[in-house]
This record gives sequence, C-alpha cells and structure tokens, in this order.
Amino acid sequence: HYIILCLLAGAVLLNAFSFFCIQPTYQATAKMYVVSASNDSVVDLTDLNIGTSLTSDYEQLMLSYPVLDQVISDLGLDMETEDLAGMITLENPQDTRILNVTATSTDPVEAMNIANKLTEISVEYLPETMSTNPPNIAQQAQLPEEKAAPSYARYTLMGALLGAVLYCAFLTVRYLLDDTIRTAEDMEKYF
Repeated sequence: HYIILCLLAGAVLLNAFSFFCIQPTYQATAKMYVVSASNDSVVDLTDLNIGTSLTSDYEQLMLSYPVLDQVISDLGLDMETEDLAGMITLENPQDTRILNVTATSTDPVEAMNIANKLTEISVEYLPETMSTNPPNIAQQAQLPEEKAAPSYARYTLMGALLGAVLYCAFLTVRYLLDDTIRTAEDMEKYF
C-alpha cells in the first residue's frame, strides 16, 4: 500500500509541477511548395527532381541570419537570432516537395506571426540568393487553438512511475543494508 501511495503522490506532484511551473507552448505551421518550372508553365520530371533538391537547400538557408534578422525586424521581436532559430522547426515530409515551417512560442499569436513572416520573407529572399523560381506558399499558419506542450497526462504518468520506482528502490536498499539478526540461522551465519 505504500507503493500505491508513492505512485499517487508522484503523479499528483509532477502533474502540479507541469500545471503551475511550465508555461504552455503553442505551434503554428505554414507550408511551402517547392517546385521549379523550367519553361515557366510546364513542370516535367527534371523540375520535380530539382524541387526535391531545392527543399534541402531551403531548409538550410531559411535559418540563416539574413532571413531570421529580417523576421525579427519586421515583427519587432525582442530576441536574438539564435533564440528565434530555436523556436523554428523545418520539416520536409518524405517523398514530397513540401516544406513545413513550424514556429513554437508561449504566445499563440506570436507563433502564427513568426511562421507566416518566415515563409513570406523566404519566398522573396531565397530565389534571389539561389537564382531559382520562387516557391509557393501552400498554406498560411493558423492561430493555434490548443497548446502543444506540456502534456499533463505524460507528466502525471511519469510522476506515478517515478514515485513507485523510488519507493521500491528505497525498500531494496533498506533490505540489503539490514543486518538485524532475526532467526537462529542468522545467528549461526554471523557468529
């Protein structure tokens, strides 16, 4: 019953910690479609392959200082370039030429604005830098309605497991360190 008590105590404590001490974060995602039409009208297989290669290049250049500094300047953000880079996740789903631009922030409006502004600036900056056709903005980021983190259920489960494991570890150590003589066999063993 002490193990169950520690399990419940751990669950309550870690849940309370996640609820009161961890600020919720929100994520907003914009999508860019990267394809280059060589004849400005018809997209062929070569253009699709080039689009796949460009996606990897875009991932690197979108997190470069000129782009991020422009986002900070346009939105009037009070942060360093490295801080902004840490808030942005770029993902290229396998076998696609789509680039997901996800911004994470404690303010849902800020997350949406950063994702949208980064894609807008990238559409202008990257083609000039790489001498290619501009990518298309496939989807603007929407205002996130639900938080992305922390997961209260995950913290509750972790707390419950941690409480039970710590109490079991305590019982094990106490048993191993206990040299109290309880039976005649123990007396013979030690003396």
